[in-house]
Amino acid sequence: SAKFWGFIRSALRSAYNKWPPKWKVLHAAKREAIGKGKLKWEYQCKQCEDWFPGSKVAVDHIHPVGSLTTYDDLAGFTLRLFCSEDELQVLCDICHAGKTKEENRVRREAKNEQQDS
Repeated sequence: SAKFWGFIRSALRSAYNKWPPKWKVLHAAKREAIGKGKLKWEYQCKQCEDWFPGSKVAVDHIHPVGSLTTYDDLAGFTLRLFCSEDELQVLCDICHAGKTKEENRVRREAKNEQQDS
């Protein structure tokens, strides 16, 4: 079961990489930068507002997409994954890692509270 849902999650996330709103958000956060004599692009992090090369940023879901471990999770997961532009933001790797760490902490605490009840 876990292997199956991992496969489905992976397939959906691969499809998300072609999702037009993701690319529109990335495009809106870019500017020209000259590097080693040739034109390149850099992207502004929504959180720290610094500029980074494309390899150092991610398009982040403002609200966590959540888990996908059962058929009951499927509809909500896909609706959150394939969201509109206003629910996405560009974050640098450092800000994205911090946000993800905090979301995981909150999720673990909520799970522990549920188990204690």
